[in-house]
Amino acid sequence: MRVEACVVLPDGAMGPDPWDEAYGATLPRDHIICRDEKGIPYYVREYVWPWTAYHPHKMRSLLHFYYWKTRNDRSPVEQEIISAEREKRMRELQFLMVLAIYFNTGRRENGFGTLSGKLKNLFLVARFAEAHACAVRDILQQAALLDVFILTLRGQQAVVWLGWLTFLGSLDPEQQLGFNLASPKQFQELHQRAEEHWNNSKQHAPLPTRIYAALINNLRAELNDIETYADSLLLAINEARRLYPMAKSAYRNATSDIGPELVVQHGLSQFFGPRQFEFGLKGLSAAVNEVFLVCKLVIHVFSGMRSQEARTLPFHCMFTERAAHGRTHCLIGGITTKLAGSRKLRTKWVTTENEGFRAIRLAQRFAGVIYDGLGITPSDTDQSIDATPLFPSAAYLPWLINRHQLGSVQITPAVLHLNRARAPLFERLLPTIEEADISELEEIDPFRSWREEPEFIIGKRWTLATHQLRRSLAIYANASGLVRLSTLRRQLQHLTREMSLYYGRGSTFCKNFVADDPDGYKKHIAPEWQDGNEEAKMLAFTMDVLNSKEPLFGAAGNYFQRQRERGEVMSREDVAKQFKAGLLNYNEGPLGGCTKTGVCTTRKGLNLVDIACATDNCKHLIGKHSRIIQVIRLKHASLAQIDPSSIDYAMEKEEIESLKKVEAAWRPIETIQETHHV
Repeated sequence: MRVEACVVLPDGAMGPDPWDEAYGATLPRDHIICRDEKGIPYYVREYVWPWTAYHPHKMRSLLHFYYWKTRNDRSPVEQEIISAEREKRMRELQFLMVLAIYFNTGRRENGFGTLSGKLKNLFLVARFAEAHACAVRDILQQAALLDVFILTLRGQQAVVWLGWLTFLGSLDPEQQLGFNLASPKQFQELHQRAEEHWNNSKQHAPLPTRIYAALINNLRAELNDIETYADSLLLAINEARRLYPMAKSAYRNATSDIGPELVVQHGLSQFFGPRQFEFGLKGLSAAVNEVFLVCKLVIHVFSGMRSQEARTLPFHCMFTERAAHGRTHCLIGGITTKLAGSRKLRTKWVTTENEGFRAIRLAQRFAGVIYDGLGITPSDTDQSIDATPLFPSAAYLPWLINRHQLGSVQITPAVLHLNRARAPLFERLLPTIEEADISELEEIDPFRSWREEPEFIIGKRWTLATHQLRRSLAIYANASGLVRLSTLRRQLQHLTREMSLYYGRGSTFCKNFVADDPDGYKKHIAPEWQDGNEEAKMLAFTMDVLNSKEPLFGAAGNYFQRQRERGEVMSREDVAKQFKAGLLNYNEGPLGGCTKTGVCTTRKGLNLVDIACATDNCKHLIGKHSRIIQVIRLKHASLAQIDPSSIDYAMEKEEIESLKKVEAAWRPIETIQETHHV
């Protein structure tokens, strides 16, 4: 028997070798655990496993086992003499990681982020073992030691270690684990700590409307300022790129004189001064990074995409689509990895011409000067579009010390973390917190102690996180009443309807940002969503109702069915007029569709299929026999997974019986005749 590695493999990547049962409970050290982009193998015995080939964006990704290294301790480990005790613990960590890679059966495939998080938490047990002069296995085998270790875990550590112990406990002690896992007395305590962390972990705060509006206005001002100096900046960078090699060959220290002269020569003093950029080459590269960061923030505000999704946008990412009603929609094309277990999935986000596309075009100008220096022309072909990101790292500029290797076909995108941004940028973008801002947050989430959290102190400058922009867009879009929940879910690339509800939680109580600022509404992304939402409903209604190949049932279904039989089918123009006037609406559902305009008062509770819609003969229901047959079949399949003695089973059984009665009433005449004939 051979077990394949449970890791995400991008197209063309060669995965780890399978685990042959002949190996027993331990892989040999010369087993191939990963391969690079060229297929070169790396073995279990190595202290660093290169995972770059398996990263969805081919970013430099390493799994290293130097467990004693911390974030602040970055001395080169290769120069250290590793003791026998430390090497033994490193081998133990490798063994545990191998188990996670090969025996993660029944769970999602491991992406790099998942494996990296698991390994970092394994470092905790290795450091604990070193402090107690024992092996990692000693802790896992001895309940007393494991109890003491569990008491050291806090927050997210408890969550990850609950997962580790549960996973290890699910393995066969002889065939897979190779030893008996201890049963700690503190396991329930670990579970409680993990649960407390889940319950108490705070959601990213939405921006209060005053701060949100100020940020948007200040970002526009930043774009105006950058565009004013863009030509001069690009000329200075191009000239620095040309002069640097000559100055470097002439004098070792001459390069330090190039930058200040170029800054003054190209009239950049007024741009550099307020931003506190160094008058030199480092200041030029800092300017490029800040331009990229500002453009990225604008994209976040006017698209709602995640940080990694914006960071890895390709150079050619702007698309336009002309809708049937004649309006052109602006779309940003990129990659998301959240919908397919760390696998790349191409998708698009709606944005605006005056903000989203403007920021992208500006970023392209500065990215272009970097690509020119590398002799690269960004391509928009499907095969190579991802090789040139919209935000290439400024480390490709020739005067930076830690210059990237140019052998890779994939250009590394800039980091652009907010925590690395310069303080003057935040001073220009974000106002200080006022009493009204806290009061507004308390209205959005009255159960959170905003005033007790240090980042929300009145008088302190608002601390920005990119995910706040995503949640703020969801909240204010919900509050505007212009965006359907399913449209919001597509825009935010959410896996579930509930996740969109989670992001938008509190929108019932927050200010109507769109209604309070009619002029701002025209510039906001909501109209674009509304147009797409309305058109999608019209198309769905035309296809599902007017052009349906099967009979329609339910009160509304009977009405449109009689129209079809009389040859009085509505024209597309009539449909469009009724939708725009708010006289007609259509939402697809499990049983068919709903024509209700406004808030539904028929559906009850949280059930996906509310039986009352069909059993009470709701006047807005358009039912289809094929749909109810499918729902009954799926409910039968679900019933087989439920304990027959439970209340859930009885409720599901009752719902199925109710649906069967409706199905009999909806059954087409042809089907009834065929049934009697048989």
